[in-house]
Amino acid sequence: MSNKIAILHFNIIEKYPPVMNFIFDALEENPAKKILVFTTKNTTSYKTPHFPNTKIYRFGTTSANPVKRYASYLWFNLMSSIVLLLNRIDKITSFETLSILPFWLVSKIFRIKKGHIHFHEYMSEPERRACSVYMKILFYLEDQLLKKFPCSQTNEDRKQMFLTDKPYLKSEMVKVRPNMPPISWWKNYGQFKKKSNAGKISLVYLGACDNKTMYVNEVLDWVNSNQELLELTIISHQLDKQTKDLIARYDTSAIKVIEPIDYYDLPKELVKYDTGLVLYKGHIPNYVYNVPNKVYEYLSCGLEVIVDQKLSTIIKLGIEQIRIIDYTSLNLRV
Repeated sequence: MSNKIAILHFNIIEKYPPVMNFIFDALEENPAKKILVFTTKNTTSYKTPHFPNTKIYRFGTTSANPVKRYASYLWFNLMSSIVLLLNRIDKITSFETLSILPFWLVSKIFRIKKGHIHFHEYMSEPERRACSVYMKILFYLEDQLLKKFPCSQTNEDRKQMFLTDKPYLKSEMVKVRPNMPPISWWKNYGQFKKKSNAGKISLVYLGACDNKTMYVNEVLDWVNSNQELLELTIISHQLDKQTKDLIARYDTSAIKVIEPIDYYDLPKELVKYDTGLVLYKGHIPNYVYNVPNKVYEYLSCGLEVIVDQKLSTIIKLGIEQIRIIDYTSLNLRV
């Protein structure tokens, strides 16, 4: 047994806390494990945590430019495959379809007995059919791997839809693995959270923010009309120009945007607020049948959570601290 595991995640791991938590969990389970992580260059402002016994390989960069993007796909797949073939790997875990090819290649050459594919998101069959030829090739390779190795979705609804899409899969081969923050968030912060005595309800939104797929305009109008009762802070690393311009039009101290915070420093900031917002409109199944990471992050820091009534999987959790509303009919006066 090689005592080495490999983690394939094409997109920058620093933007995906569940991947970093997965690495920490693997090391906690067996500190003697040696981990090889394959990802792309960290072009974010987020710091890379220190992972003991871990080697991080970065091949290529994520880019909106198609030439650079496909060059990075080629470089990532080629170099990751070479490194994997030169090392005796005990287990490979691949995240999302973009990371599949090196796993598939190594499984063809060596008899890999342990492997796993985790899906951050659910992609419906119509969405898959609308993808590029390159992605369709990866889907084909992924289907071959799924016949041999288990996989996981982030909630039961996504699992059931995935099984419907792929009737050749057995239910026991598809696990449910929610993207949870570290337990320390609740132990060190959430359980000690106290209600604010400031006289205002402090709202916070965390994560990528855009007015096309989220109820940004509605929430901004709501807060702007209730400045004596509400205040909103947006913590985002991903704001498109249209959304930035929209927020800037609200000339009020009750609405502010602050710089992104390193993931493992987030609890110190989140405990300052009363309520965490989930703004997704549920425009595709991936969002309707989703429990975003931020839901568990808010809850772990002792916040209440507000979500729209269309997000059925969150509602099914039945958690008392989650408040269900209709963002399209917010009362402009609280």
